[in-house]
Amino acid sequence: MVRRILIHALAVTLVVGSMGNIALAAQNVANVSQKGSLLVFPRIDTSPISDSGYFRDTIVTIGNDYPGDVHVRCHWINRDQEISGFMFRMTANQPIWFRASDGAGTGLYDDLGITSPLRVAPFFPGEHTTGELKCWAVDAGDTTQIVFNHLYGSAMVFDPINSTSFQYHAWSFTTRNAGTPGSLVLDGATYYDACPQYLTYNFFSRGSSINLPLGEGDATFLDTSLTLVPCHQDLRQDRHPTCTKAKFDIWNENEVKYTGVHQCVKCWFEGYLGNIGKNGEGLGGAKFLYRNLHTIVGRFRVQGMASTACKDVFATTDLHGNRVDPCWTDPADTTFQGQVATPLLGLIATEISFDNGAHLGAVTGSPGNTAGAWGPPLDAAKYPVPQILWDVDQPPTESSRR
Repeated sequence: MVRRILIHALAVTLVVGSMGNIALAAQNVANVSQKGSLLVFPRIDTSPISDSGYFRDTIVTIGNDYPGDVHVRCHWINRDQEISGFMFRMTANQPIWFRASDGAGTGLYDDLGITSPLRVAPFFPGEHTTGELKCWAVDAGDTTQIVFNHLYGSAMVFDPINSTSFQYHAWSFTTRNAGTPGSLVLDGATYYDACPQYLTYNFFSRGSSINLPLGEGDATFLDTSLTLVPCHQDLRQDRHPTCTKAKFDIWNENEVKYTGVHQCVKCWFEGYLGNIGKNGEGLGGAKFLYRNLHTIVGRFRVQGMASTACKDVFATTDLHGNRVDPCWTDPADTTFQGQVATPLLGLIATEISFDNGAHLGAVTGSPGNTAGAWGPPLDAAKYPVPQILWDVDQPPTESSRR
């Protein structure tokens, strides 16, 4: 019987010295190994498992490494940029958990069972069952983001039917100055940490296999899924989607370079490398396959770019029969009409089968890497500083004296 294992790899940050020197510098790029004021969980999954009638689920954990309370605002965002927000309080040094499927979480434990006083808004039901989660520290009135570099977190995605799971650390952004309420500026200097200029990963080509060393059979690499989250996002009620082109450069073990691969992204993307560009949303995913890459291992680099290649990709027809393109709506932008260059955050997960059926579980793989900070000295006009925009609450007004 063939068993599958999910191996996950996360993008982390390399500290790069300024002025081209290889030297330690002050950390200013988000990564998965630090505490921060903003956490990004790229992959939340409550999707159905084939025709089994069961669903995958995701458990989120967040820790507060500080002897004082903090309030945390979170937003679920699904693949269609539907938004669901919620806020909760964490006490001093508290770890909490909650489940995406129903929002149940941290409870009271006794011999009779578990109750769940922390119950957040659940992730989206129905067809929109994959996406991401963003959480950041706010004041008690939910009127502004705050500096509180003591949060960290992880998420565990599990499949109860195939008995597989994998866990990953959240991307964490420290902040120096919280800035204007409702705008988390990811500049890497004055406000929050920057996003990376690009992501780079090693991957196993789909269809390749290797022998196990003691005659246990072969391990076959079925495919590798990639999750991409644009750093620039508008989470307000009256928002505009973030639309970008994910451009890929690929190298095989013989240093042969493959280009011309891209995937159009609206707000969030998840899919197998071999299916990049499927359904007219890009081009070139077949270059990730063993029969075209010609080696077992390859590497790729991906970055978000503004491009005319994604025009009409996400267009729909409205109730009046008019063609509407949510990613081509800014007449003031005479070139790209609202398509943006934005840095990306990511996650990869590789599925493996073993022909002897002796292995089952989840194994942590090698992390991906990032390079430098998005922003200066990059061209500010071509590569604008990303922001996370959100609707702040207004404090209640004082009653006037009569």
